[in-house]
Amino acid sequence: MAQSGPLDIGHAGVFDLMRDYEALRTWELIRVSRAPITVAELVAPRRLPSQVVHRHLDLLMHHGLLRAIRARKPRRSVGFEVAVERIVFTFDDGDPGAIARATASSELVAREFDRCVERHASPDFRPASGFRFRQHTMKHFTVEDLAELRRLMLPLVEFLSTPRPVPSKSARKGSARIASPQHCNQAISIRLSPLVGDLLPLPDVWMTPRSKLVRAEDEKPSGAALKALAPREREVALALAEGLTRAHVAERMGVSVHTVSTLARRAYRKLGVSSQAALAARLARFGHRKLGER
Repeated sequence: MAQSGPLDIGHAGVFDLMRDYEALRTWELIRVSRAPITVAELVAPRRLPSQVVHRHLDLLMHHGLLRAIRARKPRRSVGFEVAVERIVFTFDDGDPGAIARATASSELVAREFDRCVERHASPDFRPASGFRFRQHTMKHFTVEDLAELRRLMLPLVEFLSTPRPVPSKSARKGSARIASPQHCNQAISIRLSPLVGDLLPLPDVWMTPRSKLVRAEDEKPSGAALKALAPREREVALALAEGLTRAHVAERMGVSVHTVSTLARRAYRKLGVSSQAALAARLARFGHRKLGER
């Protein structure tokens, strides 16, 4: 089995794995189960033949994204669990061919998104007047998630509604200088498209140039810094690395968002990072499992 960690898209089979969306959905289903899951337990929600599920498992284990757990009572069959908490792909940003493959991957994700939206679009959905939200990923949103999304969107809507500066006037009284036309240089399209049917989400995959991983390795904190994280700082760091918002972390821990921000700030300082993306990359490089040990 390949060693778990960042997967180089230049290596044999990795680029094909990036395009195997059904295998990635199987990995995401195992990840969210939070417990070893058997082939029989995967077949029903995946609605795929067992041989297809077996192929997914073999592929994912080959790349070090899964590990097998021997059968233990009451489970009589071999189970599977994720070997990493996030899939990270990397490429050589000094190689034009690798950059082209990374670009092609982004285009494939966009096409897969459009295909799924077209296939699973809800025929009963009639968007009201206003803005619509779109992102290139498939997610399951609860009512609470949608409320949080709306709350996060309000500042953006307010910003977009703010009047733009008026043309400046010349120093000469009574004369106005017409400013040159300010052509649009950005297009913001936001759409929320409810889906129907049995569509499982894809995992949140990170794509990063190899040079950034090398810098992260050079700047990687020592084991003493990792062990210096207090239990609640560790809990916040792991949750944020999984992509959760601070509001969701606060709800999970039963504390205020302010408390989560304080714990995150302490964890960032100890781990030597300054953003949630850098934190996720750092923990993906170091290994969530090791960090989570107490």
